[in-house]
Amino acid sequence: MDVYTFDDFVAAHVAPRQWVEWAREALRLKDGAVLAPKISLKPSGIEHCFYNTMPCVIPAINRAGVKLVTRYPGRRPSVQAELLLHDLASGEPLALMDATYLTTVRTGAVAALTIDLLAKRDYETVGVMGLGNTATATILALLAIVDRPLTVNLLRYKDHAERFSARFEAYPNARFEVVEDPETLVRHSDVVVSCVTAADEDFVRDDDAFAPGILVVPVHTRGFMACDLTFDRVFCDDRGHLHNFGNFKAFEPKLTELAEVITGAKPGRASDEERILAYNIGIALQDVYFATKFMERLTPARPEITLLGDTEQYWL
Repeated sequence: MDVYTFDDFVAAHVAPRQWVEWAREALRLKDGAVLAPKISLKPSGIEHCFYNTMPCVIPAINRAGVKLVTRYPGRRPSVQAELLLHDLASGEPLALMDATYLTTVRTGAVAALTIDLLAKRDYETVGVMGLGNTATATILALLAIVDRPLTVNLLRYKDHAERFSARFEAYPNARFEVVEDPETLVRHSDVVVSCVTAADEDFVRDDDAFAPGILVVPVHTRGFMACDLTFDRVFCDDRGHLHNFGNFKAFEPKLTELAEVITGAKPGRASDEERILAYNIGIALQDVYFATKFMERLTPARPEITLLGDTEQYWL
């Protein structure tokens, strides 16, 4: 079994356009995969902390894996992950990986893919809230696949908006504006991407702030519950992961999976007037697929290890 660190993934230098293609390819395999809803454990006494366990089996690529992702608000980075990857045919563990970098880029790639699939034609403005690494990955991926200029509205928070725009100052197809509140962001954006990891209430309460044709992508599913009931369509990466949502029964009739759009089983956006909400919870299908693709490009961080040593059979 090989071991791969965060630095190994960074050193692979996989281009953002490739992230998006991997996200698309993974969803094409969803119908044949075994994918269970993630198990989320929230320790009492630690606010906004979680331990999420995410397993998946993908027969089409002979891989199985499980990711553990944790969040501690006071930790840097607050969200970290590890992944164990197996050869499906033999059951042998192939790799133990840091999955923090992997999770960030696949999350950004899925958000960018969602915009590519579901935004109205010729959208011009993208609003972004929560300007950390996930938002950076999203905009990196989006600018890699969009060949026209975009205006990116950034919600001000401390000095994050200025730092974020400086990160992209060399990109000719993006112009950045800073806005002061979520409602202004929503009113002036064709697409809204929220990468805020915790929210106790909706960011915008006035439904009229969401114009016809808007696409809202709450990456961490927070802050837009009212849209569940008022938007025309809801899309997701996996139905099974949404069953515990408070409004699930209300929006289930208008729910479509992204994989169904990619394979042509169901239509995506029907008109430039539809208001669309996209809940991409983050599924292990993407993680295991990305891990497999990254592993093809990686050199192990340290010598191969065997957890059982040379033992073929043991007796207690």
